[in-house]
Amino acid sequence: MWRRPLACLAVLSVVVGCTQQAPPAPSPAPSTTSTSAPSSPSAPSSPSTIAAPEGAAVLSSVRVASHPGHDRIVFEFNGTPPTYDHAFVDRVTRDGSGAPVPLQGKVFLQLTLHGATTDNSFQVTDPARALRYDGPRRLTPGLTAVQEVAEAGDFEADLSFGIGLNRRTPPRVSVLTGPTRVIVDLDH
Repeated sequence: MWRRPLACLAVLSVVVGCTQQAPPAPSPAPSTTSTSAPSSPSAPSSPSTIAAPEGAAVLSSVRVASHPGHDRIVFEFNGTPPTYDHAFVDRVTRDGSGAPVPLQGKVFLQLTLHGATTDNSFQVTDPARALRYDGPRRLTPGLTAVQEVAEAGDFEADLSFGIGLNRRTPPRVSVLTGPTRVIVDLDH
């Protein structure tokens, strides 16, 4: 007597279970399309034709020169200008490890560029847009004020440099565009 209602209940459960819908699958992330052409490492190009990098600005060159009354360090970038901070320190240390960065000079200035890197491959989704600085990590110009400039770290879009000076002189820092540059002037 109980068999028939139980059989009907079992059939009804199967029918209801088959008609229930699973929750909808999450919709795929919207795709983005870039309107600027990626730079090709094999094609020659000028700074004005290099597509802006994704994420942090990528260092493209470091120059040091003497001018009347001051020495100048120019950090040039592809991308949005980084922000910066600087401080005189007893010794420059490598970011992360704290290991000393040996520098020529009597006084040391540590410069940190926020939103900057030497390699943006960790930030880009298109490998053709990856940029990397392959220039020198240390310059020893032996000028009147600037004795040496060395990279002290590149981590999470904070790029640091140590600057060895002959004497303590307040830096004048300028950020310019066209091309993107951070300029550090140090009086003789």
